Amino acid sequence: MKNSDRNELRRRFVKDNSISRLALCYVNSSREKVVVQNEVFLNLPEEDMFKYLDIAKKSLSGNIGDNLLELSYTGKQEEEENYRFLLGLRESGLKNEELIDVLFDKIIECYVYDGNYLITAIYDTYDVPVKTTDKMKLDESEESFSYIIVSICPVNQTKPGLGYLPLENRMGAREKDWVAGAPDAAFMFPSFSDRSTDIHKVVFYTKDTAQLHEEIIDSVLGCGTKRTATQCREVLKSAVSEIVGAENKEKARNTLLEIHDSLNSILEEYQAEAPEAEEERPLDRIILTAAVKDVIKDDAEVLKIVTTCEEEFDREPPSAELFVDKKALKKAEPERREKELVKEIETLKTQLKASDDGQGVSIIVPADRVDSIRFEEIDGSRFVLIPISDEEEPVIRGR
Repeated sequence: MKNSDRNELRRRFVKDNSISRLALCYVNSSREKVVVQNEVFLNLPEEDMFKYLDIAKKSLSGNIGDNLLELSYTGKQEEEENYRFLLGLRESGLKNEELIDVLFDKIIECYVYDGNYLITAIYDTYDVPVKTTDKMKLDESEESFSYIIVSICPVNQTKPGLGYLPLENRMGAREKDWVAGAPDAAFMFPSFSDRSTDIHKVVFYTKDTAQLHEEIIDSVLGCGTKRTATQCREVLKSAVSEIVGAENKEKARNTLLEIHDSLNSILEEYQAEAPEAEEERPLDRIILTAAVKDVIKDDAEVLKIVTTCEEEFDREPPSAELFVDKKALKKAEPERREKELVKEIETLKTQLKASDDGQGVSIIVPADRVDSIRFEEIDGSRFVLIPISDEEEPVIRGR
């Protein structure tokens, strides 16, 4: 499932929708069913409907490959009880009370949570409109995508306080209340890939990308699992920290960022060579070795980092893109550019000091800084002034 697929579904969760059923179960901290409901979705009060639509929308939110994982079933797994149960649940359109009770029981039995929580399940059928090559929608539909979204939302108690009492038209004390929050975990079956039904996959959502709810994947879905992007990067981070030294956090951070940058450059080169390729490129030994070796020059240390990652992902290497922390790279970009400028300025300073013999000096600066360079004569000496950033005045670095 791509971002475009996910976003197309999320845009459907509005007032005018085709969701037909809603089933829910409110569970207390003792794992007891407090409330169980199953009703026609469009019969809900409008305010309630929007709350459940919001839960469904958040169940398909976050980053694909991190918060959202598309998990696959093998041929053997599709013959097992969990997969056949999901097929039956979807085909029933959430009208089979017995199947719904089994779903709730499966989740209650395995879900690890100490407090109260709400389980919601919706059923929807989407008549997928045909699109032309220029992405314009047509009215005709060639396929109906029928799916369920099951969400698990923690329910927490609000704090008492002052609030507006509409019936009395005054401010007054409000009692504590129990309110359902955003989903902690969710899944959509089947997957929606390339705007079409993929019955061999399920989309799993986790709010906490560092702690995947594998108990739900194993006991309810019964399919293979994957590492989130956060978990993948944590493996690489641990391997780098072991080489650099856990006590040297700043050096480990900078080394890791440089590896991310190198890996990102390598992947961009592959993309430039084959821009139409849609398949994810797994993190193989060649790519990882090239990225690490570009930063760490010691062959033994490079081998140790690569081997550690290989052993961790020996069964199924994840996509190489999952190891690139683009958000961290973007955040560190101003600092990186400033360091490069300072380094260039120090080089200029050295060259200028060595120019007393009257020889010329070649000055190499980034193209976007050329117009901001100026020369000034101070106390009989000629100086080159180069600003470090757009906000700063030029600083005398050398003559």
